[in-house]
Amino acid sequence: MKLKEPLLVLAAAAAAGVLLALIAYTLGYKAEPDICIVVGLAVGLTWRLARLVVPPQEPPPELRPDGPPDDGLLLLTSLESRLSWGAADADRFRERVRPELVALATDLLRTRRGVDPRTHPDRARSILGEPLWQLMTGPPARSPSRAQLSRMVEALERI
Repeated sequence: MKLKEPLLVLAAAAAAGVLLALIAYTLGYKAEPDICIVVGLAVGLTWRLARLVVPPQEPPPELRPDGPPDDGLLLLTSLESRLSWGAADADRFRERVRPELVALATDLLRTRRGVDPRTHPDRARSILGEPLWQLMTGPPARSPSRAQLSRMVEALERI
């Protein structure tokens, strides 16, 4: 692959030299074709050498947000406040809150601890704690109290 590019540059430069000789001939100038080819080769080789010497441009630096780094605590705090109403309505908790908590716990286990709850249930259970583990694996019984939800969110923060 490395050999093809210089050969293509040389072929293009020679073709440019021939084209230069033809243009000179049509305009009535008497240019020597071999000089035109040599000029074309010199331009092509100079271009190739410049590409080898000049380093490629560095990609622009990544833009960082102005605020503090996102550690997920804001998400968990807003989740706790949004989900606190789930303690009052069992159906709403079962349909909306529980699936979100299960998905968040599973994602945190995988990304922060490298544990898949399906393949390593004992390890996941020890990390999550019994109430959160029962919420993930047990049948959706009744909605937990606000204090229980708060403890579950704290368990998620500790992951």
